[in-house]
Amino acid sequence: MKINETVAIVTGGASGLGEATVRNFAAGGAKVAIFDMNVARGEQVAAELGDNVIFHKVDVTSEDAVKEGIAAATDAFGRIDACVNCAGIGYAMKTMGKEGP
Repeated sequence: MKINETVAIVTGGASGLGEATVRNFAAGGAKVAIFDMNVARGEQVAAELGDNVIFHKVDVTSEDAVKEGIAAATDAFGRIDACVNCAGIGYAMKTMGKEGP
């Protein structure tokens, strides 16, 4: 997939699959806005990847926070072409057993 010059938002982009997505986009020449609650890690990832990656603290359960993040991404990069949603927390638990779900 050609992602060079794409402008993307990645929610949950400071860790896990979101961070891997950010790194993949950046390596392919995209500009990326990381939306995450983890400020320290989000800023660290953005700093590691250079000027084409920014971080904005966004709680995706808050419409106002999402609007602020979108405005920040648009101000930084001029447009938004894609959004990859990786935000969320999953807790480990047994989902299947000998008797089924």
